[in-house]
Amino acid sequence: MFLLVALVVLGLAVGAYFLFRDTMNRIQYVEKLRLYWITRDIGQDGEPFFTSRAFMRQTSAPYWRGKGIQFRFRRWTFQVGKLHSKASSLEEQLSNLGWLDAKPKEIRQWRR
Repeated sequence: MFLLVALVVLGLAVGAYFLFRDTMNRIQYVEKLRLYWITRDIGQDGEPFFTSRAFMRQTSAPYWRGKGIQFRFRRWTFQVGKLHSKASSLEEQLSNLGWLDAKPKEIRQWRR
């Protein structure tokens, strides 16, 4: 029985390694299930374990938005949630980049 439990735990650990390797600080998602997850290592050392509600807004194409829950353990953060609609128009895509001061009409003029 112990051997079976140890093999299951080992299998989960190896599976998690292959699922999350090279994904640190990147948004991963399954579009058909409308599910996303993010693993980060940019947290500050503080409380040993913390959970909170979270949101996500992608600032590059395809401009997904999402809401979920965030788990923090020391400096690592794992966030999982449900994707919402993508931005469909240029104005909506640019509004996702909140830090841009230019208006969409002004940006369109840059191409001419």
